[in-house]
Amino acid sequence: MMTKYSFFWILLAVFVVSCEREISNEQSDSFVKFYGNYLMDEAGDVEVLANGGYAICGTETSGSGDKRMVLIITDPFGNVRNGFPKYYTEEGLDAGGTSLIALEGGSDGFFISGYVEKPVPGSQDVQKDIFLVRTSASGDTTWQRSYGSAKDEYILHAIEKIGSGYLLAGYRGVEGATDLMVMGVTEEGDSIKLGLNYNNPYARSSAANYLLNTGDMYLCACTFDQVNGEGTAIQILTFDDELSPLAKNLSGEYDEQGMCILEERDGAFLVLGNRLNTSGGSDMVLYGIETDGLLITGSSLLTIISDDQAVLSGRKVIESSSGKLVILGTREVNSNPEILMQYVSASHQAEELLTFGAAGAQTGADIELSRDGGYVLLGTNSDGVNRMISLLKTNAAGDI
Repeated sequence: MMTKYSFFWILLAVFVVSCEREISNEQSDSFVKFYGNYLMDEAGDVEVLANGGYAICGTETSGSGDKRMVLIITDPFGNVRNGFPKYYTEEGLDAGGTSLIALEGGSDGFFISGYVEKPVPGSQDVQKDIFLVRTSASGDTTWQRSYGSAKDEYILHAIEKIGSGYLLAGYRGVEGATDLMVMGVTEEGDSIKLGLNYNNPYARSSAANYLLNTGDMYLCACTFDQVNGEGTAIQILTFDDELSPLAKNLSGEYDEQGMCILEERDGAFLVLGNRLNTSGGSDMVLYGIETDGLLITGSSLLTIISDDQAVLSGRKVIESSSGKLVILGTREVNSNPEILMQYVSASHQAEELLTFGAAGAQTGADIELSRDGGYVLLGTNSDGVNRMISLLKTNAAGDI
């Protein structure tokens, strides 16, 4: 069953006029909020705070066209708190945010990962370097660092390390060809010498997309280019703080991308991916894997979620308060994208599909379980080349 929220775009006209319109306690069960300037903004990540509010990172464009990493802190109703948004850049260069960690639920501040675009000497080109910002709870900069090389580096996800510090996943590339990258930094932002640059001679669009910290090891969901350019596969890396990985490809027969990992129970994990189908679109896939220490001992395809009328692209999977699974992503029909929220039963069967944004361009970026058992959906709302950040809060049934 599919439920379309077409009234979403009636609300859009109201909120674009006043993005900071206050929402009352009576409306806290569900709301829609927009942030930014409706220029070239981009949603990155959302975290639920210990006080019930929300933290959002992303990229916001100023009136002069400069891009900046942005941190937005809201109350439980999506209203921006005093003193925010906060913006971060390095020497006025274009920068953006892609991943966010709320430390101690936000009471100890925030760790934001993203990029900064630096000019290439002797050229009109720019290269993307890693840009990291550690802030206080009020968003003031504690430290910031950038790391780079002659290649582009881009962070897609970050988590806290098992001991101390942070682990970053993304890709490193040159001339459009990318290979997966994992690196660590200390609590003070210094690069840890150990790093994981998985050298794949066939790499064209490989990336480390999502990290999971579980017990004394990490798992990373990756997209990995197959031998001789035969498309991409889902690859899972397992490693400890030594960053010496074991790797297992979950697919080889199909062209797939690894997007997210969720722990179901000790030694058992779900992997969300996207699979290119015969019509040129994509379906969502869920794999199950079992581990014994760092070794992946088994894997199986659990379900394929497809739509004959649309292109489906999964971004993240979480567990609901009722034990069901919920996938956040994008459903696209005739180049018209909508945020999708796909329910999956505990036995891994696809159930109801909800979409948000029936008459516009709305792509899903992140999902979290709110403190009242509902869902918080972060997205990017687009109108042509203009974009802004959106936050949708639903109740436990997924209703707005």
